[in-house]
Amino acid sequence: MLRPSRILLTLAAVVAATTLGAVPAAAQKPGNKYREFPAYGFRFKPLKDWLDVPVREEMGQRGMIAQFKAEKPVYVKVEGNRRPPVTPMLDVIKLEPKKASTDSGSKSGGLRGEVEVEKTGDYTAKDLVLEFYGGNLRKAEFAEAEVEEETVRIKKGFEARRERVPAFLVSGGIALDMVFDVWTFPLADFKAVFVWTYPLQDQKAWGKAVERSMKSFKVMEVEEELGSKPEGDDDYEKILAYHQREVAQTPGWRIVETPSKRFIIKTSLDDKRKIREIIQRLEASRDLFEKDFPPEEPIEHVSVVRICSNAEEFHTYGGTGGGVAGWFNPRTTELVLYFDPNSSKEFANAVMTHEGFHQYCHFLFHEAEAHRWFDEGHGDYYGGFDLKGRRLVADDKMPSGLDRKPEIKRMVREGTYKPISVHIRQNHPQWQNQGPTNVSCYAQSWSIIYFLRQGMERKVSRKYWKEEYADIIPNYIRVLSTEYAKALSAARAERQALLDEMIERGASKEDIARMRETLKDIRLGEQERSRIWAQAMAESWGKIDEDEFEERWKAYVLEEL
Repeated sequence: MLRPSRILLTLAAVVAATTLGAVPAAAQKPGNKYREFPAYGFRFKPLKDWLDVPVREEMGQRGMIAQFKAEKPVYVKVEGNRRPPVTPMLDVIKLEPKKASTDSGSKSGGLRGEVEVEKTGDYTAKDLVLEFYGGNLRKAEFAEAEVEEETVRIKKGFEARRERVPAFLVSGGIALDMVFDVWTFPLADFKAVFVWTYPLQDQKAWGKAVERSMKSFKVMEVEEELGSKPEGDDDYEKILAYHQREVAQTPGWRIVETPSKRFIIKTSLDDKRKIREIIQRLEASRDLFEKDFPPEEPIEHVSVVRICSNAEEFHTYGGTGGGVAGWFNPRTTELVLYFDPNSSKEFANAVMTHEGFHQYCHFLFHEAEAHRWFDEGHGDYYGGFDLKGRRLVADDKMPSGLDRKPEIKRMVREGTYKPISVHIRQNHPQWQNQGPTNVSCYAQSWSIIYFLRQGMERKVSRKYWKEEYADIIPNYIRVLSTEYAKALSAARAERQALLDEMIERGASKEDIARMRETLKDIRLGEQERSRIWAQAMAESWGKIDEDEFEERWKAYVLEEL
């Protein structure tokens, strides 16, 4: 299911609820191939058969450069004689020598902001664990935990610091007794830090396996630094070159260009035929969006689409779980999907078009955030389209697992739908939880959009349709886009004025750099967004008789869908 389509991205979960067979710690063996980090100048041999997944951009900004997870979980004994599965993990972090990133208020963990080392002293394993996994720790016990520290000789003249600290990681209400095994390698310009996480009950066996892996660490020549990410509307070749360097950091991933150059695909999928089909649907989806929502001027932004080869890789990359089949991240503008050979092609195609709509709207409507009836309703509407030749054609039946028609027909028959005037004005949490099921909100929004869009195409009988309904969507997006653009422009001008003032008074380079970064991610406050939403609703739905619309919509759902 597409629930939720725009997820709040979190750090990849250490504990994975999976039914795969467990592998004991003693069975973990060092791999026989080096994993190279060409942009950072080192390499090592990960444990055998561990999954190596790219790092999300947000985590890369916090210092993370690689993430690995065991192929299969191990089972640990906890209170109540339960044995939940735990997936050992490894995160690789680049720690700058003069500063370390922190955010003591982060609930989900992660490295944010900057803290001067001169003020904090050397950055310890305990500091790192607290900042990276703090949201999942029992902090009182962690504060009292003793750190086992030693210096390990890697080769003549080169040593690493090893620190092991026990911690209770809480997942699903279960406290798991884990070990953070942190290895720090001092390099010329930064520290390479390896954070291993595994069960305390098997720490001796795991510790030996980790040590064998870490002793394979070697320094190598830096081939080409990754560099800073170009802006989305920069020169295409510059954007392509950056993403090629980024993809080269993770073995098994590659870049695929598209004929229109509107997309750059990053994928671990080997099936060339499947890739061609994906490109064909991506291009057809964009053509459809541009027909229904023509841009005032060409959209220059190159859209990045990351396609994982299976569900496990997808969920590890995004830190997601069951119930999420694809997502668009408005902060990084990346669209993330997977095409598992064991899942339905129709399902994956529907998700791709659904999430592709979110990505398109982000650039079309000046990064405006719409009501869920519009946003998710259109996503599902377009997700149900069938590809006929090079064109997408509307269909009121979505693939199994996503089909909204049976749900909305049942809701209307049983009277469990929300009144239209309520549904279209719900904020995101209200919409998500309107019930009676967890997909009812999607079904009702889909049916409203289907009714409006088919009516605008003159495919709805006058028994149900009134011409004034054709103005609802155009008026809504006109006001939403215009008012968001004005508000964002004002917010950027205010932030720029603060930056100019900081430069004038001689603020530190670090503070100025942080302020410059904030200019790239301006977000409107709740009050301003509510004002814009209210204005957009008044100029669209406010122009019709909503009670009459509801009666006509109900009749259409029961008699025509």
